[in-house]
Amino acid sequence: MPSDTAKRMYEALLVEVNNGLVGKITFKMNTIEFEINSKDGIGGHIQEWLEKWMVENGIIYSSPSNSQSFPDFFLHHPHDNKISLLEIKCFDMNAGANFDIANFQSYCQSLATNPERIYSDYLIFGYILTEGKLVIKNIWLKKIWEICCASERFPLKTQVKRDVIYNIRPASWYAANPTYKPFKTKDEFVKALYETEEMYLKRVSENKGVYLVNKLL
Repeated sequence: MPSDTAKRMYEALLVEVNNGLVGKITFKMNTIEFEINSKDGIGGHIQEWLEKWMVENGIIYSSPSNSQSFPDFFLHHPHDNKISLLEIKCFDMNAGANFDIANFQSYCQSLATNPERIYSDYLIFGYILTEGKLVIKNIWLKKIWEICCASERFPLKTQVKRDVIYNIRPASWYAANPTYKPFKTKDEFVKALYETEEMYLKRVSENKGVYLVNKLL
């Protein structure tokens, strides 16, 4: 289940999406101003907009000191003093989801030392950009296992270049009949994660052993 705050954010944003969540990105220098038609950097702009939206809607949050660190936001829950983790992902609906979920080896290590990371929420924006007009067509709130799947080569879909695994890549969870369906449980995902690591490294995963120990603590 998503955290209460993440669920509240998703439900409020979904209303806005259904009512038409439309914008544009412009750039101005001196007297020259124009609308941005490139998709480069759109995810970052949407995340900046979301941060303003959270302030406007009374969402209590904080960000990592390093903007490249996980997660994108810490959501604070004053009623029980708990903190949940929120990641933001965006993709072009005309191209399909092909964003990086996480660096593969870093995730294997960080999940081992911090098994609670598995419960992070992923707020995903599907957009269309046409002639400078940005439309958010859909939004999802998922756990990592709900947006990951197997692949032909490995138990977990990843980005592979010249036999080197770089990033965890998403399933087509939004498709009616995808070739590879998302995992149903977190345990399925974790099993696929460390099986992939073992196949890739051609040895027993030390991270898997650390994860199994820390999961019980």
